[in-house]
Amino acid sequence: MYPGQDDQTRRMGQPDSRAYSQMGGDPGYDEPYSNEAAYPERREPRGPALDVGKFLGSVAATALVAAIAGWLIAWVVEAAFGRFGHLWANGGNTPTMYAVYGAVAAILAGLLWYLLLVGTANPQQFFSWTVGLLIIAAVALPLLVTVPFLDGLAAAIVHLFIGLPILALTGAFAATLRR
Repeated sequence: MYPGQDDQTRRMGQPDSRAYSQMGGDPGYDEPYSNEAAYPERREPRGPALDVGKFLGSVAATALVAAIAGWLIAWVVEAAFGRFGHLWANGGNTPTMYAVYGAVAAILAGLLWYLLLVGTANPQQFFSWTVGLLIIAAVALPLLVTVPFLDGLAAAIVHLFIGLPILALTGAFAATLRR
């Protein structure tokens, strides 16, 4: 019979065990296994679950792709207009300026995605709608305000080729950035 074990416990057919012998609030475990052991309390990280390095790298890569797309399509349009002896009325923008516009648009899209991540329940859905509507506006605007329609059509095509990679790539990398 162990200390704390009474005759009734032994009569009920209970095996002799140290677990039954612990009375009076003692947990019955050695010190390293008690609840008060030196295990640090796990805390959830503050802010959105985002790998900042991958996020910034993805935004920079998207900006590079958008810049190349803007430069390339503007160069092709300018060359096509030159081939037929027509000067493209693009507001004085060069292919290099379209590359800058594409890079800036991609960086702003990354900022928008981050703000939506912080402030909304479904950032991907809101991002897709917002950027999709901005692409529609960027395509429609030159068609409506440029006097030679062919020049407006060319500018709309350039805007579309800048916006679509931003929408597709930001949507793709956004799903992979959670910690």
